[in-house]
Amino acid sequence: MLVWHAETAQDFYDWILMGFMVAEQPDVHLPIAICCDGFFVTHTKDVVNLTPVDMCLPPYDPYRSPVHCMDMECPPVRMMRDPFVMKSNYISYATHASWQQEVRAAVERSRKHTIPMIGGLIDTENTDAEILIVSSGTAVSQGREAIRLLADEGLRVGLVKIKSLRPWPYHEIREATKHAKHIFVPEFNVAGWMAREIKATIADSDRVIAGPHVAGGMTMPPEVIVEHIQRSLGKSVATLAGRGS
Repeated sequence: MLVWHAETAQDFYDWILMGFMVAEQPDVHLPIAICCDGFFVTHTKDVVNLTPVDMCLPPYDPYRSPVHCMDMECPPVRMMRDPFVMKSNYISYATHASWQQEVRAAVERSRKHTIPMIGGLIDTENTDAEILIVSSGTAVSQGREAIRLLADEGLRVGLVKIKSLRPWPYHEIREATKHAKHIFVPEFNVAGWMAREIKATIADSDRVIAGPHVAGGMTMPPEVIVEHIQRSLGKSVATLAGRGS
């Protein structure tokens, strides 16, 4: 499955349409998931630019797909080149493994279609800065505001927005982060899976500082990101709970 992670309602709207066009390419032919963060995009109202009324998706020709479409000449049973279900578990497991390999290969084949469709797998701002915020989804929006707050305090921070999780932007992330000394990864989950992926992608992975994290459905005020960055840099900061008192 291809996975794109939307930051805004506009991303979510546009990428659904674009996703069909990538997923239906004959050399891809995989489902696509357009993900967005619950409550922050799914339960908010926003204005989006709609496509023109006369715009149509490209026609889909099922006979150009990697496997034959099911019709009267090619019923489902004929599509099973190896009737593994009727054989041993060993054959079943081997077949399942080969399917996983093909899915991963198809995800990689989708890369050349995804990049021009959504304008690259990442977006960047000021990647020559020593401090970077790297994330995806609505954590990017919170990161943008945190960058503005940090600029008021004299800290210059860059941004890397990861738009696609499958295919994963290995080369793009390496290039975008090559000048950074500190890479912060705010996430709307407590596991920190994106930070782990980024650590596995880049050299000198000790530069990656996971967090801040909040559980699913919880908010992450930009001030939380600011405090996390300041504390990690050894700066003395007032706790959020004590502010305004």
